[in-house]
Amino acid sequence: MTNPTSYFQDFMNTINEAYGANIKAVPFAILLAVVFYIVYKIVNKIFKSHISKLPVDNNITKVINKIIDILIIFFAIMIIASALGINTSSLIAAFSIFGLAISLSVQNLMSNVANGINIFANHPFKVGDYVSIDGVEGTVVVISFMFTKMRTYKNEMVYIPNNKVGTATIINYSYEKYRRVEYTIGVSYDNNIEDVKKALLEVLNEEPLVVKTEDIVVFVKDYASSSIDFTIRAYTENSNYLNCLWSIKEHIKPKFDKYNISIPYPQLDLHMINK
Repeated sequence: MTNPTSYFQDFMNTINEAYGANIKAVPFAILLAVVFYIVYKIVNKIFKSHISKLPVDNNITKVINKIIDILIIFFAIMIIASALGINTSSLIAAFSIFGLAISLSVQNLMSNVANGINIFANHPFKVGDYVSIDGVEGTVVVISFMFTKMRTYKNEMVYIPNNKVGTATIINYSYEKYRRVEYTIGVSYDNNIEDVKKALLEVLNEEPLVVKTEDIVVFVKDYASSSIDFTIRAYTENSNYLNCLWSIKEHIKPKFDKYNISIPYPQLDLHMINK
């Protein structure tokens, strides 16, 4: 009569040969699974406690969480499979293909995150700054890892992806304390140049928003086809820029009227011929 133990041993040997697995290592593999589960819980808790302190979008947090989950599960499977004696070469190849697919699908996301980190690290601008990014001007409202959010002077909310911010030309108008006001206006050739300069200098010196300790300049910029173009340059505090520019423009015409300075405008002369 055949011993039942012998049948069981033959069965275990067959399983071991078929799958390359060491059944005796199953308890150790279970222990490893428990250890990895505990590690996963600890890592997840630490990650959540730290990421909550950063200005990170919830969608990014979920993506990073999933990536960490996949990595921990992959390493757990690899180590447990090795403990059971399973050949892991095919698993590594499969994971490589899966990793490539994931990297391609989140390439744009990761580019945004990387450039977001670069913004936080190098501080080209901060919330509240008035900037120009890729030709869009506005006040920075929010800086996240995905987007930079700006409010334009038209009260439009603009979202610029950080991967675009990272390659764009950035002008930070709020970086310096003062901002230069520059304006060009044309006058008739019949006017005296010194009178025009005197009038424009009076406008700048009488403007309360102009910083008098900084350079105030008036000069002839060009002799155009129908006008002499004068440019004025002065400085004002960043927060007063638009108000200062508007005020200067508003006061130029009354000052020109005082000095009888004429501003050219398009006109059509008709000549009547009597036959």
